[in-house]
Formats: sequence, structure tokens, C-alpha cells
Amino acid sequence: MDHTEHQDSRNSVLIIGGGIAGTKASFELAEAGRQVYLIDKAPSPGGILPQLDRQFPTNDCNICHLTPETAKGGGNLAITTLPLTRLSELTGQAGDFQARLLTSPRFIDVDKCTACGACLAACPEGAVRFTPGLDNTSPTCLRYPQATPQAFSINLERCTRCGQCLEVCHPKAIDLDMTPQESTLAVGAVIVATGAEPWDPAPFDEWYGYNQFADVITSLEFERILASNGPTGGRLRRPSDGRVPKRIGWIQCAGSRTTVPGGNPYCSSICCMISLKEAAWALERHDQGLDATIYFMDMRPLGRGYEEYLQRVKNELGVNLVRCRPHTVSRDAASGDLLLSYAQEDGSQAEQRLDMVVLAVGLCPSAETVALAQTLGIELDPYRYVQTAALSPVATSRPGVYACGMALGPADIPDSVVQAAAAACCASADLEPPRPLQLEEGLPPEKDTSGQEPRVGVFMVDWGHVVSAVVDLNAVMKDAAALPGVVHVAELEVNYRHGGLERLVAAIGEHGLNRVVIAGYSPRTHGKLFSQTIRRAGLNRALVEFANIRDQDALVHAADPQAATHKAMELVRMAVAGVKLARPIHLQTKPMRHDALVVGGGVAGLSAALALADQGVKVHLVEREKELGGLAKNLHRSLEGGEVAPALSQLIGRAKEHQGIDIISDALVVDHQGQVGAFVTGVQSGPGMYYQKINHGVTILATGAQEYKPGQYLYGRDPRVMTQLELEQRLAQGQATGGKLDSVVMIQCVGSRDENNPACGRICCRSAVKNALWIKEQRPESQVVVLYRDMRMPYTSEEAYRRAREAGVLFVRYSPQEPPQVEAKDGVLSVVFIDPVLGKPLLVEPEALVLSTPQVVAGENTEELCEIFRLQRGADGYLLEQHPKMAPVDTPAPGVFAAGSVLAPKSLAEARSQGLAAAGRALILLAQQSIAQQIGVAKVTPERCAACLVCVRACPLGVPFINADGYSEIDPGRCQGCGVCAAECPAKAIELQGYFDDQIMSRTDALLEGIL
Repeated sequence: MDHTEHQDSRNSVLIIGGGIAGTKASFELAEAGRQVYLIDKAPSPGGILPQLDRQFPTNDCNICHLTPETAKGGGNLAITTLPLTRLSELTGQAGDFQARLLTSPRFIDVDKCTACGACLAACPEGAVRFTPGLDNTSPTCLRYPQATPQAFSINLERCTRCGQCLEVCHPKAIDLDMTPQESTLAVGAVIVATGAEPWDPAPFDEWYGYNQFADVITSLEFERILASNGPTGGRLRRPSDGRVPKRIGWIQCAGSRTTVPGGNPYCSSICCMISLKEAAWALERHDQGLDATIYFMDMRPLGRGYEEYLQRVKNELGVNLVRCRPHTVSRDAASGDLLLSYAQEDGSQAEQRLDMVVLAVGLCPSAETVALAQTLGIELDPYRYVQTAALSPVATSRPGVYACGMALGPADIPDSVVQAAAAACCASADLEPPRPLQLEEGLPPEKDTSGQEPRVGVFMVDWGHVVSAVVDLNAVMKDAAALPGVVHVAELEVNYRHGGLERLVAAIGEHGLNRVVIAGYSPRTHGKLFSQTIRRAGLNRALVEFANIRDQDALVHAADPQAATHKAMELVRMAVAGVKLARPIHLQTKPMRHDALVVGGGVAGLSAALALADQGVKVHLVEREKELGGLAKNLHRSLEGGEVAPALSQLIGRAKEHQGIDIISDALVVDHQGQVGAFVTGVQSGPGMYYQKINHGVTILATGAQEYKPGQYLYGRDPRVMTQLELEQRLAQGQATGGKLDSVVMIQCVGSRDENNPACGRICCRSAVKNALWIKEQRPESQVVVLYRDMRMPYTSEEAYRRAREAGVLFVRYSPQEPPQVEAKDGVLSVVFIDPVLGKPLLVEPEALVLSTPQVVAGENTEELCEIFRLQRGADGYLLEQHPKMAPVDTPAPGVFAAGSVLAPKSLAEARSQGLAAAGRALILLAQQSIAQQIGVAKVTPERCAACLVCVRACPLGVPFINADGYSEIDPGRCQGCGVCAAECPAKAIELQGYFDDQIMSRTDALLEGIL
């Protein structure tokens, strides 16, 4: 059957792949008013994420972020999800593509299926709970509990057509005669988000014994064992005999970083952190004398906060880290123990007895990537991932076709989310401007609840079963049902069709609820979701209260379930008391100003400014220096050997020539006020420090970082000691050919991974390998020695690391307890270090000593910026993002985004991606005609005000003023709801909406009543 969708290609995007990257790209585009078609070859989209029980470093479960229902509180986003669908042909050009699709039959009618599971129980092949490698595959399955759509599917290849499933299906949803369907879509752009697949250990079975021993499993299978909805219900058990393991070993780089046929030559980037997370999770939840050991070559935790996570797992939780080269797993026939043989650093052999072995397998491109690339007409890299360029990180070789997530290579969730937003931003540029979005569009009128008796509904939310593992939810629900004013208590699951947020909306109507308590998650992470959901039910957004029994109870009192259950009752009791006195907070609506301010003219700032300006946004680009380019001006070539200057010059030239970009260089931001949609920022520029005010609707901070200047190793006292960036300047001048660099020693981790800066510099290892190769290129006979702690070379940079070793670069590991010793005596520079193989000190007298130093924040400049924009910095000095996984370029301040090295050290490609992503996030707001302030503002009771001016002096924004009637007045359009004036007012004449005195006291009374 052939079907053609009649829709406007100029506002439509096709996204191929429904994992985290594809789904986030869908949300980004749909929230900006675009029509999205999301196709996935699986019966239910989701990719790898549904298989992961927790995500590091926060140990959150992010599965709810894959459900379209959770976007904007389940609003009417224009996302059409097409599972079991593949692209068969793509014709046309950017802005006007014709995509031909083929949809395989599900053999189950999704409109009739109730997901009851009767067909699965009746199937003679057995059950499956989406536990790859641990259960047999059934012909009838539902991929995961939150699957979209919430319906089963049948694999006809395994179906015997016995008819038992037909007999037990009461809705008559099964139709084994369904046929494939073809359809054609007109779209303006295409985004490839096909993800990756775990490496299959079968080719290395001779060494790892994966198919020989049941207790040798992959990291993904171990994840399913730990999962609460896994085959063991979250109990740690050995697959072979169900016994609780006491000794578990993780083998890193299983099948990765190898040239052996069947393996992957590259580093998959995320395996180290997955093993650290799994070992930590096993110890925290299942510690019964468990010995958890990770066997590794290099530890490569590359994300923000990951090095600190590594140290915490090692030093506080007691995970053992053994640096070695694992090579063989066998079994002791007498005891049944697994025997892991490995080579230690000094070359000697060792053996360890284990109960379970977990293979940290890497990732491979999707099996259909080659065929899809041919269909799309795009190029792949040597590893069969989508090919892009460093300064075009999401653009494929075919205009109008973009890629993100693990379609580009192995990537962590934040990187996938950033790339998804970047790809969405680029795809949007190929479309016509969207129809301006209207505030409250499609929502019912708010119900008038004034004068009504409180009718409270209490909903227990426990996605991932984190709370129920500790707290007796039945007891909490029973206690809540007895509270005055509570008329309905229920559990809430977020599913696409059955239950979830739609069930919450229905319950509000069915039971006449006018107040809602959500018992489970934090308002910080899920407040917006539920406030928007009750708004869809006709209630004011302020009539919801949270009892955070997850973060504030289950996670901190896991060792005492009885006390945790009692505390959960108290938290729910307090929330009910508070919500009963809640008043509606009405939105303060103002026109959305469609200008943008970008602070910082490096790669990230330039990328954001150009992306916005290319889509019709007026951009004010403020740069502190006289010239644009940032730190990238000092870079001459990439790790792959390409020149940086031409691409950077092109970015700068485009920005200078663009009619939509107003560049203000040699400038400082000195003040900032207002709220999203109506910001006013003061800037001083030029030698005369000319002051001007800029009115804008959104802000993007991309002020970058600077090179750390060390005080150790004679830097600044001997001209032969330099940083990698300074070496790059010399290499660009060809100094290696003059014999000045015949002997070079490089020391890694100078100024990072220490007490003063515990974070990893992220890009220092790549800089060292790049410059070492450059030296060898200019003068092959030069001796280059790199002293390192771990060589952190993710994905394709592993190939450069291999080439450096083949070129003769010597890599010698040093211990932080015995760092290299450097001195200059009688004009001779000497470096002494311990060789880990020989176990003896070695002396090298180099002509140059190069220190690999990290990027660091711009000190007082960043601190001042945080004060001006009222943002927070982490312990590392970088800006804090709103959520490290799901909102990596958003800040906690609405309408203020961040990109590039202001968040953490970034490569050029990462800075470019983040700039595009921040622009994409800003475009969602700029697509709106008006903006609403959804926070409670301060209100003055005139009868109590003594016009003492305390509030006027206390307000950091200068909002209160004494009006003509002689009392304080607060402009709700300017108030940011900080509450300082309410706290300082001696007459208690000011109250903050949502924090009224009687609400706060009612919570206290409820707590005391429960104790008494």
C-alpha cells in the first residue's frame, strides 16, 4: 500500500532513530513550532537508554525523557512517531526533500491493544522483559514498560501461528495478515540519529569465554541484572546458579583499542564510566562483603565531574582499580570459580579468582548504517559512523542532512543531547520561519477554585522503582488517604497511552480535584512537567505541591526502610497541608523581544550568533578582546592534521559581514536585569568605556576559558619550559626543523587532577599527541617522551595515539605519588622519572620541556559574570548547567544559556556543537509571540506598609518603590521572585506568592502533629 502525506515540507523534519538523540531533536524542533516525523526500525523507539537502569554521575533514571508525553507536560507537540519504519529513498534537496518510507507490520492493532500481556503469557516460546543475553527472545514482546506506543508486537519469523495468542486476546487486537505499507513524506531537512549497538564478544570467545561461561556477561547484561524491572527484580545474582556473587571483575576495553580482527581499533569513550557506575551501584545497593575490581589499561572519565566521580568511587566506596592488560578468562572445574589472567605493569603474570566477569564492551555503528548512508547519499568515516568536520560537527556531506548522537560515534548522553539540539538548530535553518506560537495555545480556561473546599489528590510517582525499594508505598498511601481534604490517592506511571500524565489529567476531572500532591520526585527536575500537566486539566499551575520522598528520603535513608517510610508519611502530610492553602499564581505576560545577546566571540559564541542571525534574529555579540576568535586564534592545526585558521577565519568573516550581527568588541558587560523575553544588559566598550544598554529576549554566555600558567617545573624561569599551546606556536614557525626540538619531554596533568584542580583537563592528552606527531613530521629523528598518568584519547583520537607510538614517540606512565623531577643545573635541563616496567629512575636531558596544562576559567571575569547574571559556579569554577545530562547548555536562569569552555574545557568541535545547541534552545523561546513569568512574585499589603524603604534598599534589582499613595509597590513584570524583600520587611507587609506565611506554618503544624 502506498500512501503520501500531504504536508508542507518547508516546516517539516524527518528524524531517523528514536534514541535519546533523536527524541531530543524531535522535542527541540516541535517546541519551536516545527512538524516532526520520527521513525525507528524497532517496535518502540528508545535506543540503548531503556536498557540502562541509572546514568552517571547523578545515578538518575532518565527514561521518562524519552516519552513524548513528558515534553511540555504532555502538550500537543507536532511529533508523529512511526515505529517499525525505515527510509527506502530520499530525493530532492535541502528545504524540499521527498522521503519514501517502508513500515513493517506490527501484527497488533495499537488502537485496540491494551498491553495486558495475555498474548505474551500464552506464547509457547516464553516471556521476555527486554533483557538481551539473559532471556530467550519471544515472538511477542513489549520492549520496555514505558514503551511508545504502549502496545505489544509480534515477530512473525518466530511465530508458529499456533493461534494461542489469538484466542486469549479479548480486544481482538492481533492480526497476523497485516502487510507492509509504503508512504511518502515531504520534508525540508533530515536528521540521522541511528545510534550505535553494543559490540558482540563472540569473536573474542577464545579469550573471554563469553559463550562458554554463563557468569561472563556484558556490561549491558549486568545493567539489566541490577535494574529493578530486570530478570532478577534488581537483586544481584549470578546467571549460572542464582548465587549472590562476592567477587566481581570488570574487564575494560573488551574488544576495543585493538587491531585484532573482530574488534574495534577505537576507544568507545563511555565504557570506563559505565563500569565505575555499575561497580558503585552494586556496592551501594548490594554490598554483602562484595569485592568489586576494575581491570583497566587507562581510565578515561572525560565528562564534567567524572574525574571526581572516579576518585569518590575509588576512595569512598572502595572499588578496586587494577592497571593491567587482561587477556584470558577460564574456569576452575573443581571450585567453579572464574580465573582471570592478566599481565601487570612490570610484565609479570597474575591471576584472580572471581564469581562473575563483566565485559565492558564498546560500541559499534548500527548494522544498517552502510545501507542507510547509501540511501541518504552521505559519507561515512573509516569506522562506519557518519562523517562530519571539526567545525561542522553535525553537518553531513549532503546539504540538508544532519547527524547527532552515536550516529557520529560513541558519545555520552550530554554530548548526544547537545548534538541533537545543534542538529535541530541547523535543520531549522533549512525551513521557513515557523508560525509564531501563542501562549496557552490549546489549553482549556483555568477553573475558578476560589471559595471551594480543598479536594486534594495525592499521586505516588516512582519511575524506576527507586522509592519502593526502600519505602513502603502502600503504607504511605494508606496514611495519605486518611488525611483531611484528601479525596483520591493513586500511583502514577508515565506511559504513552495507558496511565501516566493523561491518567493524572483524567483523575483531576473524575474526582473533582482542585489541589494535587506529587509524592516522589523533586520540583527542581519535574516541577515544570507536573505544573504544566495540571494546567492541561484546567487547574492553575501553582496548585501542585511536591513531597520529595526520593531525593530527601529513599536515597538518603536506604539502610533504614522503616524510618524512611515514616519520613515519607511526614513529607506527604506536610505537602498536603501546604497545598490546601495554595493560591493561584497568574502568569505575568509580556511581549517577547526577538533580539539575542551573545557574550563571547570565540568559536562557541560565533557559532551561536551566526545560527541565530541566519534565522532572522538580531544578535548583539559582545567580545572582551579587540579581536574575535577567542583561544582558538592560538591553534594552528587539529589532531587529524587539518588547519584551524581557514575555518576560524571563515566564521569570523561571516560574523563581521552579517547584517543581523552587531559586534561590540573591546567591551565588558557591567549590569543585567529583567527576565526572559525582556532583558536589559549594560555594556561598556572602547578606550572611553562608552556605556550602552541592550534590550534583548535571550542571553547566551560563551566567554570561554584561558590556558593555565603553571608555577611548577621551572615554567616562567627557563625559556626551554613551555606549555603545549606555546609549543604549537613554535611548531607553526617550523622550529623543529632547525634542530631546536631534537629532544622533547612532555609532562601531562600539570595543573589538573590534583588537590587544587581535581578535574581532568579533557583535551590535554590530545594536544600532546597532536604536537608530538607534528614534531615527528617536521623532524622524524627527534626523541619525544610523553610522561602521563592516563592517556585519555576518546574515539578517533585513539588512532592518532597509535600513530604516535608507531612514529617512535615514547609514552611512559608516572604515578602522582612519584611525579617527574625537573631541574636546571649548569645550563643543562634534566628530567628524572620512574620507569614502571624497570622500576628504576631514568634521566633525560631534553632541549625542551612541554607542560600539558588545562583550560581554566577566566578567574575574576567569570566570577563577576556570575554575579551580574545571578548564576552559580561549580567547585571547578565553571558555570553550572541546569541538568548535567538532559539540559547541558541551559542555566538555572530562564532565558540564559551557556556554551563552550565557560561550562568546562572543550575541543573545537564541542565548542561549535554547544554554540549551535544554545542557539537552538534560544530559538524555542524566540518562536513565541509573548512570554510568561511562571514564578511567584512579591506582593505588598498596603495597610501594613510603613514606607520605611527597607525593601527598596534590599532588592538586588531595585524593583520596589514608594508610590504616590505612600506605600511600597512592586512591579510584577520586573520582580524575579527571590523573596529578599519579604524576608527583610520588618512589618511583614510583603509576601511571596507560593510562600505565604500561612502555607509555611501549615506545613510546620502538620509535621508537629505527626510527631505528636
